[in-house]
Amino acid sequence: MPQYTEHVSRFYSLALGRSKNFNARTDGLIAAADTTPDVSLYSLLYNSSTNTISYFDNGVEGQIVKVINLPDEKLLFSGLQMKVASSAGLYQGDNITFINHNSAWYETNRSNASNPRVAVAAEADATPSVKNASLLIVPNSAALTITNFDDGYAGQVLTVIADSASITISNGTIINGRSDQAYVLTASDSTAYVFSGSKWFNIGIASFFQTTT
Repeated sequence: MPQYTEHVSRFYSLALGRSKNFNARTDGLIAAADTTPDVSLYSLLYNSSTNTISYFDNGVEGQIVKVINLPDEKLLFSGLQMKVASSAGLYQGDNITFINHNSAWYETNRSNASNPRVAVAAEADATPSVKNASLLIVPNSAALTITNFDDGYAGQVLTVIADSASITISNGTIINGRSDQAYVLTASDSTAYVFSGSKWFNIGIASFFQTTT
């Protein structure tokens, strides 16, 4: 006599979006400058340019929408009806998922393509970009003073490593150290910062920590 197990689901394959939706079409591709993509037919969207999404049009209660960011430009979500867990944008390969409830879109999950993200500063760059990075390596061949870490987002935690030569991290209106003095990191030294309110605050003591006037 056959035995039956209740409440068991089997998935032999799983796919999101419409079948072959990119064959001679661009279904699900968010157009440039489209801040309110239509999701009446698509719950899987791809972003191809710099956008700020303020709403998903024509959604229904309980609908799940996943967005994948294709370019290296930042994709942002902003608006009273976009309930995101973080104001940080999405970068290349990142994705985010929303569910519709009471005409608002609530973030349920997001994923970074690679975590931690490593940024490498260019030679003599005093304001290196650290967009979506958790680690900044400064491989400078000569002494350098850093005055800002560009492209930070609220809550971002950043570890800075002086790879080859000493670097000075200025203390001022943008970067706030633990004292009134600048920080000096010699080769292989490191320290950490968190970004809040348009400023970087030091939260970690560097190895072989030094200060200079």
